[in-house]
Amino acid sequence: MLRKNSFFIAFLLVLLCACSGKRNGQYESVKGSVESLQYAKGFSMVHASKYTIITVFNPWVKGKIYDRYYLVKDEKTVTPSDGQKIIVPLTKVMVNSTTHIGFLEALNEIDKITGVCNANYIYNPVVVENVKRGRIKDLGEAFNLDIEKLLMLHPQAVFTTAYNAEDENSRKMRRSGIPIIYNIEWQEPSLLGRAEWIKFMAAFFCKEKQADNIFRKVVSQYNKIKALARNAKTAPKIMSGQDFRGTWSLPGGNSYTGQLFNDAHTFYLFSSDTTRTTVASNVEEVLIKFHNADIWIGTDMHSSYELDAANPKYKLFKAFRNHRVYNANKRSNAAGGNDYWESGVVRPDLLLSDMLKIAHPELMPQYQLTYMEQLK
Repeated sequence: MLRKNSFFIAFLLVLLCACSGKRNGQYESVKGSVESLQYAKGFSMVHASKYTIITVFNPWVKGKIYDRYYLVKDEKTVTPSDGQKIIVPLTKVMVNSTTHIGFLEALNEIDKITGVCNANYIYNPVVVENVKRGRIKDLGEAFNLDIEKLLMLHPQAVFTTAYNAEDENSRKMRRSGIPIIYNIEWQEPSLLGRAEWIKFMAAFFCKEKQADNIFRKVVSQYNKIKALARNAKTAPKIMSGQDFRGTWSLPGGNSYTGQLFNDAHTFYLFSSDTTRTTVASNVEEVLIKFHNADIWIGTDMHSSYELDAANPKYKLFKAFRNHRVYNANKRSNAAGGNDYWESGVVRPDLLLSDMLKIAHPELMPQYQLTYMEQLK
């Protein structure tokens, strides 16, 4: 969860670590059976007689569409000209974000990956091993992709995230002629909405039923853990992050982390804040507001010694003195890969379980933390 100053800001950095381009064109209406989505707001899916139509909405321009895909099983099928025709199931793809790896792992489609960006930030052992063996190519920095290597891979499509800007790398990708599929799950307003993008990914591999089953179980388990949290007799005070070059980024009350705090029945000072990203502060301000917090999560350190060495002021926090400080590095590797950024996106039920175990261990006596761990 936490690569630099807070696991939320690190999350944004990982998600923005992808190549993309912005398309604001309007599209004609489509007809067919509409797929019912419970939480996701960023895309729609319509099953027509000859193809499945997936529309990705522009999260930065209300009423605009980012891109549209017509999924066909027969290359001869004629599709409208207002979107890309994608022949499914895909068997050879490149992914530009670690979150895509999490979705593909859940769908048992890891073997379809032939190219990645920034391999050092990948946790999945199978992908890491395949990169070492040369079966998967590392195409370098996401914002400076090696287009020549990409063309040599001949992938059927590139899965990438998107952001509200245009860049030369994005233009090069589109000029390559390789279909670009935009996954913008990180712009979802809720944890479950983000996880529901597994249905988006699954459609390109003809695994819609499997994705439905996976997501249904995740929602059921998440809601069970959330209901269990209501049995807690107290709400421990919680804080997050750490100082990074003079700035301490705290999760907004409406951020993914803020939602976890709320659903795990903790008291977070900024819970009423409507910010979906982070609130910038500094160590002095955080000390004033959170010096008596019971729990501290979101540090990138592995031990209390490291934390103390980074900034002696950290000893002034109650949570530090009581040894209730946690990182999210339990499932990580030496190179820098962290499974929180991969499977954590697909499994918000496990994220909430970790949070509840930390806040109210008596409610989950048998549960072992998945992503988080207590500093030694």
